[in-house]
Amino acid sequence: MEILNLIGHTPIVEIKNPHGDKFGKIYLKLENFNLGGSIKSRVGLAMVEQAFKDKRLKKGDTIIEATGGNTGIGLAIASNLYDLNLILCVPDNFSKTKIETLKFYGAKVLLADHTKGNDCHIKLAKNMIKENPKLINLDQFTNNANPQIHYNQTGSEILSAMKNRVDYFISVIGSGGTIAGVGKCLKDNIKNVKIIGVEPLGCDILNNIFIPHKIQATAVGIKPPFITSNLIDKMENITYEETLEARKILAKKGLFVGISSGANFAIALRVSRNLTSDKNIITIVADDGKDYIGDIQ
Repeated sequence: MEILNLIGHTPIVEIKNPHGDKFGKIYLKLENFNLGGSIKSRVGLAMVEQAFKDKRLKKGDTIIEATGGNTGIGLAIASNLYDLNLILCVPDNFSKTKIETLKFYGAKVLLADHTKGNDCHIKLAKNMIKENPKLINLDQFTNNANPQIHYNQTGSEILSAMKNRVDYFISVIGSGGTIAGVGKCLKDNIKNVKIIGVEPLGCDILNNIFIPHKIQATAVGIKPPFITSNLIDKMENITYEETLEARKILAKKGLFVGISSGANFAIALRVSRNLTSDKNIITIVADDGKDYIGDIQ
């Protein structure tokens, strides 16, 4: 088996609903099983491979990308395998473990001042490109390879594993690729499926409103262009405290998950209370909790 075959085909597990058996069933797609430990390994590899196909990249080139960490790890893996150099711009208040992991993979990490806004790392990357136009920005926030890989792979895997029996798909919105790609795949194949976006309390992503928050990898300061008006059926807000409680519930069930995964599960629990046991909810475990161990408060 080649190492890149370790990206994709992640398992789906049912979590016994803490509210009781009469409520909606909750399923988690464990994207932390990917090489690199997160859902964004799919995106990093897909963007690099597409850029080679489009002749935007060649061996020895230098990529620059704004990331909270997970896309950076995916890009670092792909860059090492395809003989590329990598510069990553990361907010300075994000997971220290993840930042050190990026460096260990060989990426050069530039820390952006988080007090300058949720999009501080995006601004830093743009400024770096102005100073050095030879840097190549694959830009997960506008690159169609991002939602497309989730349509072709993540969404298709969910359809196959769930045998098309999905009533609700729930996801935080960061770059927007996951909810856009999976959401469209499900809507193209399942009648009446509902897509629910998750955002930190006080943010309004669809109207481009952002405030500082502690739920990393979501509401990053831009409204993703992948999100269309007919894609998302409802937005749900979440507090950091709710995500922490949801993570504790999953830990007691054997799953130590990251912050955005806690947000996803918390909203799945909330939605399930209004559903009967014949309804199926699926959401994403984007990465492991160990990457945020120093951020738990």
